[in-house]
Amino acid sequence: MLRCSDFMCGIAGIIGDAPDIEARLQKMSEAIVHRGPDDDGLQIWSTGGSNRTGFAHRRLSIIDLSEAGRQPMTTGNGRYSVVYNGEIYNYLELRKALEAKGAAFRTNSDTEVLLELYRVYGKTCLERLRGMFAFALRDNETGEVFAARDRVGIKPFYYYSDAGAFVFCSELRGLLASGLAPRVLDPVSLHSYLSFGAVQEPRTIIENLRSLPPAHFLVISAAGEVLEKACYWRLPETRRAIEPAEAVEQTRSLLEESARLHLVADVPLGAFLSSGVDSASLVALMSKHASGRVKTFTVCFEDQRISEGRLARKVAETCQTEHREIVLSEAEMLASLPDAIAAIDQPTIDGINTWVISRATRHAGVTVALSGLGGDELFGGYPSFRRARMLEQYGAPMNRLNRGSRRVLSRIAAGVLGDSLQSQKAASAILAGADSLAAYASMRGLFSRTTRAGLINASAQTGVPLDADYQLPRETIDLVGNGTANGDVFNRVSRYEMSLYMANMLLRDTDAMSMSSALEARVPLLDHKLVEWVYGLPGELKIGRHPKQLLIEAMGSDLPAEIVNRKKTGFALPFDRWIRTTLKPYVSDVLNDASSVMGAGLNPKDVLNVAERFEKGSRSTSWSRVWGLAVLVDWCRRHNVSAVD
Repeated sequence: MLRCSDFMCGIAGIIGDAPDIEARLQKMSEAIVHRGPDDDGLQIWSTGGSNRTGFAHRRLSIIDLSEAGRQPMTTGNGRYSVVYNGEIYNYLELRKALEAKGAAFRTNSDTEVLLELYRVYGKTCLERLRGMFAFALRDNETGEVFAARDRVGIKPFYYYSDAGAFVFCSELRGLLASGLAPRVLDPVSLHSYLSFGAVQEPRTIIENLRSLPPAHFLVISAAGEVLEKACYWRLPETRRAIEPAEAVEQTRSLLEESARLHLVADVPLGAFLSSGVDSASLVALMSKHASGRVKTFTVCFEDQRISEGRLARKVAETCQTEHREIVLSEAEMLASLPDAIAAIDQPTIDGINTWVISRATRHAGVTVALSGLGGDELFGGYPSFRRARMLEQYGAPMNRLNRGSRRVLSRIAAGVLGDSLQSQKAASAILAGADSLAAYASMRGLFSRTTRAGLINASAQTGVPLDADYQLPRETIDLVGNGTANGDVFNRVSRYEMSLYMANMLLRDTDAMSMSSALEARVPLLDHKLVEWVYGLPGELKIGRHPKQLLIEAMGSDLPAEIVNRKKTGFALPFDRWIRTTLKPYVSDVLNDASSVMGAGLNPKDVLNVAERFEKGSRSTSWSRVWGLAVLVDWCRRHNVSAVD
């Protein structure tokens, strides 16, 4: 069955008393045109008095541009209307169940299934959805709007609520284009960014602009007031009694099911193929369930030191895919870098690699690409999983000391060892004790507390409610939890990786960077049924001789031995060398612009000191610190955002 509205897109809306609502919505739609260059839709409803609601939609068609699939979409009886970004992979199953209850459908779209599902079940419709989504659905009788985001945060939903109006959009740039949102840097988010290289949800880099957390919904009145905000899904508790063979068998079954569901498309569909276990597993699963040969894409570089071509080619041969290597020269990569930087929707030290892969894959004629994102966080691929056990062991004696004493010892250790990332990790063992979130926050750090204190100018230091131990906004800690409720250290770290690093950097960057090239990225390893099962298993079943032992055992002989036994590496661009050479003029231009540096809430002298230490080869300053500062200042300058209103 063809889905006439099977597409990715961008959504935007204004609810309440806002002047010139149509013109503002049009500007928001234009700001996110890259998310849906094929078509657009806009509709406005009057609620009475000065309150109105407007929805806008940008459409990236994956099947056709028929009128039946346009959004905003309204039910046949006119009661409900929706703008929706995402894919509901079990929509056919849901449609059959709804038809059994008497529902009649005019289209073959998952959008209409969502509308009918809400009509029948109301808010609890979220419990039945399997996929990635962000949507806003209006009750045209009451004027209330129901908005929600998928369980792990694959699709974004940003909003601003103030002065009688509620504004939402798929990207921050769309909120700013409305003219209703402020362009003031959030001081808490500035600390958050310098701590982790990405702002932690639910805050954004802009003051009073928020990200709806994963697995949350909102109810908004016709006047733009938030009436309810709630969480509808949480990670499960650890199961205690299960046989290893059952764990492997059920994991394999759910991997197969997720891969099969994510293959639904009637457009060129492929997969990002690197030399890692996650993408190799995904391609092997796709090859078993696709109707034809799977298309795989590997971005290779002329510089073999950063190229993954050889091992990716081995996977492609094993899985008999239709493989294509997209070879990029360093000159081509650097020439396109300004476009990649412009695509960043919120400052991040990551994302450029995703932009490179997405653009190359889209230019190769693919509209939908599957990614192995999520495997490291779920199955334990990062060093943080092994470090957590060590920290728990060495931190145990510190449990005899109170929090204040551990904090003093941590600062002494950091002072003796210097201001390097290594010193942060060593000091975290002292600080942590039984508190793995404090240790994790230190291990994932970008700038230490001491360096941040010097970098951030006085205007951005005032009234910053960062927790002293975790260096995270309190709202973020409330979302993540401190891990004490679950005694399994592996699963605690898994939750931190998924809720912090994955949600706030990897998924955010993947959405923004893939959609900037009008490419739909799907992440089968983050299917919530698979996540619930794997996360709920005891940690000892997921780690062994190899990282991601459970995934390797579940895939069995489908994975080439060379992939299983190789040392873990990521797709990394040579920024360390570039910032010292080809990118040096760009970085120098940005960081020597004193007014822009101050506008980004930073002290020009301290910023240049960081750059100078890197240039001299200081072990305390990695390329990511210099790049992170340059991206932040450039982003604020580009979007006219300042630390001072």
